This record gives sequence, structure tokens and C-alpha cells, in this order.
Amino acid sequence: MRWTKVLTVGAAVSLGFVAACGAPNPSADNNAKPGQTGGGKLEQASSGLMPDAKGPAPEVPGAKKGGILTVPYASTPANFDPSDQYYTDTIAILGITHRTLTSYSYRDGKSVLVPDLATDLGKVSDDGLTWTFTLKDGIKYEDGSPVTAKDVVFAIKRSFDPDLAANGPTYQRDFFKGGKDYKGPYQGDKNWNGVEATDDKTVVIHLEKPFESLSYFASYPQFSPIPEAKDKKQDYTLHPLATGPYKFDKYTPGSELTLVRNDQWDPATDPARNNYLDGYDFKFGVDSTKVQQAILASNGVDATSMNWDPIDSSLIDQIEGPKKDQFVEGPSSCVYTVNLVTSKIPMEVRKAVAVAYPFDSLRKAGGETTHSFTPGTTFIPPQIPGWVDYKGVNGFDGTGDGDPAKAKEMLAAAGYGPDKPFELVYYYTNDVPTAQKVNQVRKQKLEAAGFKVKDMGVPGKDRRKLYADPKGPQNILQAPAGWCFDWPAADSIFPPMVTSVSMAQGSTNWGNLQDAKVDAEVARIQKLKIEEQGPEWGKFDKWLFENYLPAIPYQYDKGNYVFGTKVKNVLNDPNHGMPVMTQIWIEQ
Repeated sequence: MRWTKVLTVGAAVSLGFVAACGAPNPSADNNAKPGQTGGGKLEQASSGLMPDAKGPAPEVPGAKKGGILTVPYASTPANFDPSDQYYTDTIAILGITHRTLTSYSYRDGKSVLVPDLATDLGKVSDDGLTWTFTLKDGIKYEDGSPVTAKDVVFAIKRSFDPDLAANGPTYQRDFFKGGKDYKGPYQGDKNWNGVEATDDKTVVIHLEKPFESLSYFASYPQFSPIPEAKDKKQDYTLHPLATGPYKFDKYTPGSELTLVRNDQWDPATDPARNNYLDGYDFKFGVDSTKVQQAILASNGVDATSMNWDPIDSSLIDQIEGPKKDQFVEGPSSCVYTVNLVTSKIPMEVRKAVAVAYPFDSLRKAGGETTHSFTPGTTFIPPQIPGWVDYKGVNGFDGTGDGDPAKAKEMLAAAGYGPDKPFELVYYYTNDVPTAQKVNQVRKQKLEAAGFKVKDMGVPGKDRRKLYADPKGPQNILQAPAGWCFDWPAADSIFPPMVTSVSMAQGSTNWGNLQDAKVDAEVARIQKLKIEEQGPEWGKFDKWLFENYLPAIPYQYDKGNYVFGTKVKNVLNDPNHGMPVMTQIWIEQ
């Protein structure tokens, strides 16, 4: 998923991008562990369906209960309101605390979709316009109160709220009947019934058009129940009511979140989650290089810690040598991009940015390594059906240090030069040394290519909110700085990333695009059967790059995990590029 909007991690923070998840390394070890990258053959992404899966989740051989897993990492979540979540880190965390209609379960080295709160993966009408989900018996919140279909419906309706869910996904607006104009239960039409509860156990979703991937979408936090009477609106983020095996203990926004066991969770109803750990301690905004060094040394609490930022290049000798058992890498779902606001940067100037961008210097300054990425050129990652390999502007292939002379020529042809420079404006993180170092390189290289640069340094705890504001002053490096597919098909990439729907919701997309031709082409492809869409999305990818260039795709991400000597069974989920959190256990 998933970005999902992508997670700001490690060196990617220093690059000023939102990092993501990626494609397998063709030179990786053929004897890789399950979930790791392995072999030279690129496997297509997939997520099978297991509609008859029952709880409890299968046990992990040899796993023991107990211990606290500490997870320090570079990014800082803006909030934990389930309605607003679309970043891979926050979704991974809420996947521990909040159950949804469906969920992913990692079984036998593969990720499969299973029923979670629902008894199955949803029943669809013959015309494809009505979906029905029936809730299981005995599901409770952390306070012991029962979960009802009304709570699920309220949560889904809440995900339309322009204030509470501006950064969330947009599929509900695009597909749900009347969704384009609905503004949620507080600001919207009181009679809107695109989603309804016909009794305490039945959730019915009405669609404008068929949505074959709805079972996958139903695994998102927007489908985790919220009781209306206990909704605290903007303050709900401080302690959203848990239905999963863990619940919030203490949350200090911008700093730390601790989770403890939820004694109201019933494993017999949950086919997706185990609860080996006593709890989790997430620490935000850390220096990932220092953290990775400490975890590899594994003294004290570092022996029971895990970091999911890209591995720093200074540590390669360790993770390829004596510490190789403390590192896992694997396929992910994400593509890094440099977002270019199309309403503020003319097309010919956007092309000049692509020609000038110094990827190799930025990677070196940020300590990046091919353990955490593969150079890329496309918006669709290679493991997605329909992927088309192409080279963009000036033979662009996601590598190199830019061509400043060529960029100056292109700027001159567009009417810009020393007496009239084009200004690039962006936010960067100014309280992380690596981020400062990378920004110095970026600014120098772009100025050498003829651009004027206005770099606005802000603390990491504020940057995610600022750079995701579509009304902000930035014209480059705006969110989203990449994308992780929400399920393994391109219908989870382009509709939320380039159509007008996300902008209408008050969020951003690649280039802040609001273009009738783009909307029409996306709508045309969406009307096809899902198995027919792949090749059309591949053609759309190339067409979008050549005619709009709303962002510069340059890197396919990989999941990276460094963990202490007492942390066991760290597996990579290839559909999310994140660890399978509830299968980790700690040696006592």
C-alpha cells in the first residue's frame, strides 16, 4: 500500500523526498529468507484471496511471548486518526491496534487478503454496484463495548470529512454513490446513504460504478469502526479506540507512542494477527544512522529494537558481513518521485528540472545504497502487471548527476536565464544533519543548472503537514514524493495520484493535477475488467510522463530492517515494503 502515501524514512528524508518501498534486487542472494529479496527473476506482485480464513492466526514456530519491541525511526507522523491515514508507517502501526473489514495475513512466505471484522471478503451484486459485509460475532473495543455495523458505517462516512480526512485515500469519493459531493457526517448531507447499516451486523456499500478491488480497499484504516458517541473529532487521534491486539498507552505527538496489550481482543476471531509481544515503543524523528549503529551493536534496549529506515552506506560492511543476520531487505510497493507542481512550473521547465536533477550526488550525500533502492524511470513499479519500461526526458534513467549545461539551454528556450531565473521553492528537514547535508548538495547543483532556489528549512515534526498542503508556497518536492501501490494493480496508483478527486478532497497528488484529459483517460481504463486494465495502465504511465511530467519517477524502493540480536522473525511484506509486525517475537 501503500503509501499508500509514502513514509518519510532514512536517507529519503535527507533527500527531501517521501521514501517508499520497491522492486527486487536482481543481484540478491538466491538463498534469501522468506520475505527477503532473492534470485534474479523479477516476480510479479500478487496478493491472493483467502475468503474462508478463520482465526486464530497460525502460530509462528518457536515463537515466545513477552518483551517490548522498540521502533525508533526518522519520520514523524502527523497524527493517528484512522480516517486520515494513508502513510505506510502509520498504517503499519494502526494495523496492530485497529481491525478493518478485511486484512492482510502473511502465510507461507506470501501476503494474502483475509476476512478481519467481516465474515468474508464481501459479497457483490450481479451488477457490481452493491457490496455487503457481515460482521463477526464477539468483536469488542478496548473498553469492552461491542462493535456494530453502525460504527463501521460512521467511520467510512467520517473518511469523507475535508478537515478530519484530508490526507486519506480517495477511492470512496471516486466510487461510492454520491461520494464526490459528500463531506462526511458533520458537514455533509444528513440523508446520504452511499454506505448504510441495515442491522447491527450488516454493512452495505452502494457504488456509482463497479469497483472490483473493493475487498482490498476495505483493509484500510478508514474501514476500522469508530463509535459516533465517542468521536472527539480532531482529538480522536490522541487515543483512537482499539479493536486489535494492542491499544494506545501513551502518545506524545511528534515524539513517541507506546502500545500495550488489549485484553478485549479475541484471537479466535482474528486470522491475521498474533500477539507475542507485551507491547511496542515507537520513537519518532530520530537520526537513523546513529540508531542503526546502536541496534547492530545491540547493547541494552538496542538488542530489542528495530529500525525500518533505508540502511546507511556506512554500515554496509557490517550488514554484508558479521551482522548479516540482523538485516533484512525485500521487495516493496513504492516508487520515489520528485513532485513538480504543474500549475506553478511550466512543462518545459519541468523537463529542465528532470535533466538537471543530481540523483547520484544526493544519494551519496544521503548515504543511500542499492540495498534500499533500484534506479527507476516509471510511475508503475516493475512487479505490477502491465508495466512498460521506457526512458524519459533526455534519456533519463533514474541515475547520473544531472546535465546542468543542457538544463540551462532548456531554461533559455523557455524564456529564463541569469537575468530572469526560474525559482524552485521547497521545504526540507533542518533538524537532521544528513538532511541538511543533502539539501546543501541539492541547492548547489540546481543553482549550477541555472535555477534560483528558495529552500525552507523546518523541523521534521512539522514537515509532513507543511509539504502536504496543496495551498503551500512550494512548487517542487511537495507531497506525495512517491507512491506505494495500495494493492498489486495500477488501479491503486493512478486514480488517487493524478485525478482531480484528491485535490477536491483538499489533499495533493502528483503535480496537483486537475486535468480533464487525464480524468477522462483514467475513467476509461477503470471501466475495463481488472484483468484488461494492466496494459492500458502501462501505456498511460508513458503518456503521462511525456505529456504532463507531474513528477519525476527515479527510484524503486526496497524494504530495509535492522534489528537487535534478541528480535526474531523479522519478515518483509512485499505488498507493503514493511515488516510483518505481529509475527515478530523477542528472545527472553
